[in-house]
This record gives sequence, structure tokens and C-alpha cells, in this order.
Amino acid sequence: MLQNPIYRNEYIHESRDEELLVTIESLRGELLEIARERSLSDRAVVELSERLDRYILLAQHKMMENLRSRQGGGIYDGEAPPSRRRMN
Repeated sequence: MLQNPIYRNEYIHESRDEELLVTIESLRGELLEIARERSLSDRAVVELSERLDRYILLAQHKMMENLRSRQGGGIYDGEAPPSRRRMN
């Protein structure tokens, strides 16, 4: 069992991230199967595609949050990116 709460929280986040990816792959497989059998404009295909889109957006949002948290809150911590800084 993980004793340190920091490591435990990291494990929980990784577990949730893994569950999200498993869900995305499962929905993707379902979508491929249904799309083979029906028209791409079929209501069931469109609804499943929209559901998959929401999960993909959630995963992208979580990845960006993780990236920001690893970099100390923001990519440039309030500063302009190097390409936008003025040289004196």
C-alpha cells in the first residue's frame, strides 16, 4: 500500500488517466463497428461520435493541466513566450 500521500495522489491521477484512455479506446472501437454497419449520418453513429469527442476533449484538457502543473502553473509563468519578448 502506498504510504506517502503525494505518491498516492499521483497513483490516483494516473489510474484515472488510464481509465479515461481505456474509455476512449472502447468508444473508438464501438464507433468503428457501428459505422461499418450504418450510415455515418445515422443518429447512433453521430451520438457515439459526439460522446467520444467529449472524452477526447477531456483527455486533452487533463494533459494540458498536467503539463502546466509540471511547469509551475503556466508555460511561461505570466511572461511572454520567448518569441514575443522584446530585445533591449
